[in-house]
Amino acid sequence: MQYLVRVSVNRAKLAEFGQKLQKGELDRSLVRSETYCLKKDPAVGYSVWEAEDREAFDKVFSTWQNYYSETEILEVIGPNEAMRLLMEK
Repeated sequence: MQYLVRVSVNRAKLAEFGQKLQKGELDRSLVRSETYCLKKDPAVGYSVWEAEDREAFDKVFSTWQNYYSETEILEVIGPNEAMRLLMEK
């Protein structure tokens, strides 16, 4: 399963978050894309994660969630599957 993850970094924890990332202390094994941030608000980022199921995703993501003030997680599909679903309707 793939998830589009939208987060807003908790600015009060930014230094700690940056250190964890630099030291490789956060599990990035499910992250399938770079995080892209909004130019007008670089605290807001989007990335794609992939996990076997939501439980596996939540297990890894829970260690990241401490550094975010807001999160939105949406299950997404690839373009081929989207086209197939659209054609079926």
